[in-house]
Amino acid sequence: MSNTLQKDQRGLVSFMITIIMMLVISLIVIGFTQVTNRNRREQLDRQLSTQAFYAAESGVNAAATIVKADFLTPTGVATQDTCDGTTYPATSLNSDSSVGYTCVLVNPTVPSIVTNANPQTSSVFPLNPVDSDGNAVAPTQLTFTWSAAQGKTASNSGCQTSAQFPKNDSTYTCAFGLLRVDLMMGSGGGSATAFANNTISLFMQPLASGSSPQTITNFSSPKGIIVGAQYNSTDRTYTATVPLAAAAQSTQYYVRITTLYYDSPRIVVDGTNASGGISFKDAQAIIDATGKAQDVLRRVQVTVPLQQYSSVIPEGAVQSTASVCKQFSTYSGYYQSNCP
Repeated sequence: MSNTLQKDQRGLVSFMITIIMMLVISLIVIGFTQVTNRNRREQLDRQLSTQAFYAAESGVNAAATIVKADFLTPTGVATQDTCDGTTYPATSLNSDSSVGYTCVLVNPTVPSIVTNANPQTSSVFPLNPVDSDGNAVAPTQLTFTWSAAQGKTASNSGCQTSAQFPKNDSTYTCAFGLLRVDLMMGSGGGSATAFANNTISLFMQPLASGSSPQTITNFSSPKGIIVGAQYNSTDRTYTATVPLAAAAQSTQYYVRITTLYYDSPRIVVDGTNASGGISFKDAQAIIDATGKAQDVLRRVQVTVPLQQYSSVIPEGAVQSTASVCKQFSTYSGYYQSNCP
């Protein structure tokens, strides 16, 4: 009788072990299948995300072409703040319409001007302030915010404590370049004298601590002003504030920005008046495009210039690819060149 019970118990144990092993193997297979499916889905999502991103870029490029062409027409750049596609229509980029850009938004009036500059190349653009309704207004204050040079640690350590201008960048220890802003009020009148009379140069210096906003009373005198800039430890940027007196306020300016010592990859120009913040037209436009690939969406927003005025800053008064002789003798009533 006991032998029969032992045989029955052995059979039950074998059955339980078999069930457990089957459960373990099933769980391993299910887990492996889930991991495989997850990896496959992640790979597909990355592929669709890339397609959607490139589709959004296509929408930006298509809108930028229209914007730059319309800017030269009497009607100007059209605003599109909904996805109805009236001026900038949505477009499919493949035959089954699964990839394309579904919405393009364009705003030709920007809340601030974003640009860059370096010691060799200046950035030139119009500064036409407007209110929220697009009406021309005169700013009472302008602010210029800029970032540290490429490859430099954004810190105010090493910046000057007073109006000091080292002779070259080898003795300049601040990570932020000194900003030079040539500000011309109005259209200039078309003559060299009018341009000179309506232009002022601002040398915006990053100070180690503190700052002093420099009010522009008029554009006649002085023609060059040193403006102390203040360090923002949160954003790691420098900001120079320029209040404008009544005689310096206008609804139209032109700005030329360059840097001394170091470059600045990002410069932001803002303005305010008695009513608060203002916007700017005829300089840049914001283009916002949404790309779609099946059920994946990507959104790209860029700021494009409407006019290109950047210019190269010469390193000397005379540039030549050949040798230049500067040997001469002179005194009152006499001049003789000693060059061969």
